[in-house]
Amino acid sequence: MTDMTPICTADAATILFDVGLLDAILKAEARAPYSYFDQHVIRTDDGCCWVADEGSYETLMQDLADRIILTIPAGRSDES
Repeated sequence: MTDMTPICTADAATILFDVGLLDAILKAEARAPYSYFDQHVIRTDDGCCWVADEGSYETLMQDLADRIILTIPAGRSDES
């Protein structure tokens, strides 16, 4: 007799977060090569993720900086 053990025991909220995180990472990776600013994947209070372009804020507010999950470096530089 074979014992079937689930590979993933994640609940629905975890799966939705993982999908949202992957989507945000893909967006950040797509934007970064064409941007002069780093792309930050940020987690919100409700467990969603979004991408913030560092150029959208003069300096990232501490609250946003504390929520950064991943930063993808800018692909362009204005320094020659």
